[in-house]
Amino acid sequence: MNLITIALLGFFVGALLLTIAWTVFGKLIGSYSIQSQKTLILTWVLGPWVLGLMTMLFLSPLFEETALYNWMESFAHWHHLYVFQLASWHGVSVVVFALFSLGLIAIKGTQLYRQSNAIYTLKHFSMTEDHAQIQRGVQIIDSDIPTAFTSGFFRPICYVAKGLADKLNDKELNIVIEHEFAHARNRDPLTKLLIAFLSAYYPKKLAQLLNTKYALLTEHIADQSTVLLHSAEDVAATLVKVVRLNSASPKNESNTSLSFFGADDISLRVHQLLTPTRKSMPVIVLIAFMAVMLCCTIVAVDVTHHLVESVFTHS
Repeated sequence: MNLITIALLGFFVGALLLTIAWTVFGKLIGSYSIQSQKTLILTWVLGPWVLGLMTMLFLSPLFEETALYNWMESFAHWHHLYVFQLASWHGVSVVVFALFSLGLIAIKGTQLYRQSNAIYTLKHFSMTEDHAQIQRGVQIIDSDIPTAFTSGFFRPICYVAKGLADKLNDKELNIVIEHEFAHARNRDPLTKLLIAFLSAYYPKKLAQLLNTKYALLTEHIADQSTVLLHSAEDVAATLVKVVRLNSASPKNESNTSLSFFGADDISLRVHQLLTPTRKSMPVIVLIAFMAVMLCCTIVAVDVTHHLVESVFTHS
């Protein structure tokens, strides 16, 4: 059980270090290509989990007989590795983390339940007479609101409102549908929900920023997929037209489980369509960054452990 405590301590220390790193490097992420930005966002979201696991492995008995462990023991080690008491700070840390995680699971589970009910309701408003679109995997909703979105976690479905379809020509409607198909292929509603869950362990402001950036990246990637079949100018023009139609309608509520065609920063999406960023983040830089974060995490875990041990005593 002490290994779990080590992992949790590494997790929280890693989250703190990555939060500090974001304040320094976060503004630079937008200068890289869409795929590099996605990799960086995933690195930040998964980073605390990876750092916690790696810290646990390095301080575990698995490396006890290795030269690496002997060298590392000179500046980082864990006292009483085989002694664990539930009433100690070790146990309290595990219990608090478990309760917090269960709370998050309950919240996301409630969202999943509500989303399932919403999908069921949407199907009742679908216009089944449009056989051509249904065969393509698109549900036409009998609604005057000009909107299109993708919903569903494991079997995403694309929805287009009649109020939007009636105001677009065939090419524009096809662009909207292809964009939503890209969301469905990429399982964006599900990945957005997972990102929302994993980022919830960060401070609220950073968690919201990571979710917003990831949502925008899913739109960029769907836009790029659409450009494979249509010109960037046509896609950008359709996007602007849909946004103008939406401006006279009620705003779409922020929802981590839905992917709206006209959502998120339109100016950035149009700019990326017309002048896409090509600069890539070298993999070696990312590996080096995480290696530095891991070393800092291991040292910080050792310092934190000794500091807490100096306050609390164990029998």
